[in-house]
Amino acid sequence: MEEITDIVSTLGLNHAPESFTSFPLLPTELRLKIWGFCVPGPRTVKVEYRTTYEKRNGRATMAFHGWTSPTPVPTVLHACREAREEGLKSLELAFGMYSHQATVVVNFAVDTVQFGNYGEVEIDKRVPGNYLLDVLLDGPDDTHKIEKMTLDVEEELYGRRGFCWGEVRLLKGLREVRLCVWEEDAMKARLMAHYGRTLAQVASTSEGWVVPKIVVVNGLTRRDWGSVKLGE
Repeated sequence: MEEITDIVSTLGLNHAPESFTSFPLLPTELRLKIWGFCVPGPRTVKVEYRTTYEKRNGRATMAFHGWTSPTPVPTVLHACREAREEGLKSLELAFGMYSHQATVVVNFAVDTVQFGNYGEVEIDKRVPGNYLLDVLLDGPDDTHKIEKMTLDVEEELYGRRGFCWGEVRLLKGLREVRLCVWEEDAMKARLMAHYGRTLAQVASTSEGWVVPKIVVVNGLTRRDWGSVKLGE
């Protein structure tokens, strides 16, 4: 930013130009470098699936329409063909299936893939989202690319012997997990012990599984509950 200010000052301008019509005349190497700077850094990409209810033979049936994301698509993919090609060197269209086109834009190397409602500002949206890992693992073929993930904890998971770890261990590239819980902070000690015990049980029967770094946050109070340890 200081360099731009210096250039504007040197040219005797009172403010930076609002447009640069000579951009297409720049050398290709320079243009590509500029487009590269337009690729966003680490983002949180919320992933969800789209369904509708259709009437068939007089009965309402749920129809699955693929995976989608409300997270805005980086503008570099919309600027022009040259910018899009440069952007797709790090970004990619993900979570497609044989019957549905991939539309979620992710840079798996730096982005956090989010399943749930953690971080919602509106009070009425501060509730756990649907648990999606079991559905996800039956669909797209690029789930192994997920390295960082935020996952909501639904109440039904507490009734599972292995909690959510049975699905988490199947995400082979996973390095970091942020578990979002929706319980009172007063329950922290008991629940953290539960997470640790169930994690140890699943890890003991999952040979070769490298347990990712797991931290827990409270979706209601935004408080950090700390890291989950095996057998804690």
